[in-house]
Parts: sequence; C-alpha cells; structure tokens
Amino acid sequence: MSTYEKIIELANVYIQQRGFQGFSYADLESGIGIRKASIHHHFPSKTDLGLAYCAYKTAQFDQLQAELNQLPAGVQRLQGYLEAFSDCAAQGQMCGVYAMLSDSHLLLPELQIAVFRLAQKEQHLLQDILAAGQQSAQLQAALPAAELAMMVSAALKGALLLNRIPPHDAYAGAVQAIVHWLSTGTHPPTPALKQETP
Repeated sequence: MSTYEKIIELANVYIQQRGFQGFSYADLESGIGIRKASIHHHFPSKTDLGLAYCAYKTAQFDQLQAELNQLPAGVQRLQGYLEAFSDCAAQGQMCGVYAMLSDSHLLLPELQIAVFRLAQKEQHLLQDILAAGQQSAQLQAALPAAELAMMVSAALKGALLLNRIPPHDAYAGAVQAIVHWLSTGTHPPTPALKQETP
C-alpha cells in the first residue's frame, strides 16, 4: 500500500471516529509513522485531504453499487446496502459521509461542494435500490423512492450514532426494522413496555 493510500485510509478511520475537524496532521503522522512533511507532500492542506477523501468515498460507492447490482432487486439488495455499514457499527464509528456533513459549515466552499455531491451520490445509490425493489414488488412502501431514501438514510445513520452507547444494538435493530417495514409495508411490532409494580 502506498503512503498516499495509507493516509487516506487512516483519515477515513479518524473521520468516522471523530469527524473531519477532530484530527490533525500530527495524528496522521503518529498513526502512520511518517513525517508531517510527507503528508503535506501528498495533501498540502487539509482541504486537499478532504477533497481526496470525497473522491475515495465516491469510488467506494461505485464499487458497492456494482456489487449490489449483482444481487436480486428487492430485499437482498437492500440488506446488502444496510450491511455495508456493519463494520462501522462494530467499531463504534459514524458514517463517513454524515461525519463530513456535520462539519460542512466549517469547510471551505470547494470542499463543501464536494461533500454535498458525495452525499447526493449515496442518496441516488440508495434511491435506485429502493426504486428497483418497488418495481420488483418486493418492497411494499408506497412513498416515492427519493423520499424513502431520505428516511432510510436518516434512520440508518442515526442508528450508527446511537450504536456508540450501550447496549450497542441500535444499528442491528434499525436494520431489522427498515427491512421489515419496506418488505411488508407495515411497522414492526412494538415491544410491550414493562409496567412497574407499586
């Protein structure tokens, strides 16, 4: 793996753990074991690193889409998309796209545009999955695919945040609820609340 790739991959970990503003080149230096000058050689500014990160994530989404398109439209393809975030959940990380969005008001306009385009890229990927599932009649929700994509994305990415606190089951619960809702058109049964005895 090249130094460039090592920097991008470690930046990805830090972004998903801490957000884009939550780490410095000094963190990358100590994490990889190289001099800061080497990092600046590849990425003169942190904005340059952010732009490269957006390109890296875009390529990941292209690869994910190609893999998902090999699966039957409907539940299997939706589950494949949702399970792509299982590593983030297992490691207590946020979604990298939403982590970038949370810091977007602090970014230079050039990077803001790249982040918004990255977010749109993922939304379109998810929208295509949902539209294909509706056309196959495996996904029953009657809302337009674009609206469903917003709802599913918000639920999934919010669950990743909640998954960082005990009992660390928010992601698994959200995945189960999303698949149940979209495949049946109904909400999953709500567990009965325990009543305290006097």
